[in-house]
Amino acid sequence: MDGPDKQTLDQDSVINEPTDSGNGGIEILQHGDVKWLDVSDPSAATFKQLAADYHLDPLHLEECTQKVQHTEVDRNSDYIFLVLRPPVFDSRSGRVLAEQVGIFLGHNYLITVHEGESAGIENLIRNCIHPNKVTENFAKGSAFLLYIFIGYMLAGISNMVEQIQADLDDIEDQVFDDVSSDAENISRIRQKIVKMRRIIGPKRLVLHDLADQIGLFAGQDMPKYYVNNTKSVNRLWEMVDEAKETVEIYKDADFTTSTEQTNKTLAVLTLVFTFTIPVTVLGTLYGMNILLPGSINGRPWTFWGQYTTLGLAIGLSVIAAVVMYLYLRKKKWL
Repeated sequence: MDGPDKQTLDQDSVINEPTDSGNGGIEILQHGDVKWLDVSDPSAATFKQLAADYHLDPLHLEECTQKVQHTEVDRNSDYIFLVLRPPVFDSRSGRVLAEQVGIFLGHNYLITVHEGESAGIENLIRNCIHPNKVTENFAKGSAFLLYIFIGYMLAGISNMVEQIQADLDDIEDQVFDDVSSDAENISRIRQKIVKMRRIIGPKRLVLHDLADQIGLFAGQDMPKYYVNNTKSVNRLWEMVDEAKETVEIYKDADFTTSTEQTNKTLAVLTLVFTFTIPVTVLGTLYGMNILLPGSINGRPWTFWGQYTTLGLAIGLSVIAAVVMYLYLRKKKWL
């Protein structure tokens, strides 16, 4: 959902935008004692500044920009570190893309680190700092702010999963008809499902681990919130699993109907080919420069009139085609 620009926090909020000597910068959103530092396209100087100001482990900072599926929550004495990959739907290619954000949760701060201008992460942040919610979100502390951030991310995933289910419903009737193959549509949906499984799978481990550790770090009031996120991601996983089973059924059904259509086409072509075989054989024999019964240069058959030989050739072709048709029907290939 659209939100205000980050500079529209209330009067008690303070915003600074320091930049470093290299590429990238740190944007600080503060309300009361809680800070949110959003770091985009970080450079070595940015990492050095964060490590010095917030005592962050350089290895954790490096993992923020490494393209890895981080499935653990690392707990430090001063903060909790995790990596999430929010999905973004690319309307131009019709594909689901995964962005990456490293998250540092301190006792009174939240740091999000990502490469470049991330539209998906920007939207998540805008939702969290909406004027109607900013006071409540920040007042409950940085841990609650992270809970809200993850909740909006899961809501976005839920919308994508529901769209996949809608796509499956749209092609259901087409899959089970005998008009044409829907392999391309099925393949496109399978690609989305595979991508969503790769996105949701690691999150189940991360969010479950986070729910276990958040109570010791942020107080006993927080686990009840994070358990909700865990339940949500498990529900999404079940929905994607159901979609995966459905699309596999569709794939098998489409393959079966396509195979039947192919078999019917081949059967018709076989009948046509069988019909032409006797005429082809006779034409080859009687085209040779030798005397043959019924030929023009020999003794033509006229007991059924002047077209007796032609009638025999066509009759033989019809008999061969009928025999082949009965054989195909017996084998249930037609």
